[in-house]
Amino acid sequence: MAKYANGTNYAKTIDPSSANIIDPGLIGGKVRIFQDTAVIGASTNLNSTDYIIVGGKLPKGSQVVKIILGAPGTTALGTQNDLKVGDEGDDDRYMTGVQVSSAAVHVGPNVAGGMYYTVTGTTDNYIRLTGNDAGTRVSTNTLKVSIFYVVE
Repeated sequence: MAKYANGTNYAKTIDPSSANIIDPGLIGGKVRIFQDTAVIGASTNLNSTDYIIVGGKLPKGSQVVKIILGAPGTTALGTQNDLKVGDEGDDDRYMTGVQVSSAAVHVGPNVAGGMYYTVTGTTDNYIRLTGNDAGTRVSTNTLKVSIFYVVE
């Protein structure tokens, strides 16, 4: 079998010049995890205009590499029970159209721009769970989320 090519970052590591400086976290970075739960009571709803902040403050320059959203037991009200995962600057930066039905687990980002997104430290430091559209009403649920990010 013949070698086809080198990955971009691998090629930079074998030619360490000033033009080939790699962003922190891309090679040998430390993966850190925020794990959180959000409880939605039976008498309340998470609507499309509401959001829940989960995890902690993402450091400037960190990159989100994976988000796992689990909903072990959901009662969905209204016409939709889909959520988005994003931040203040972009409410679906990482995941969109994630159905939180009984025993559902979703792994993202499922949005191309969210994969390896580098946190700028402006409106993107905190992860938010938001209703996906005007019909979203999620009730009686414990949402579990794990946010994996890389930082040097």
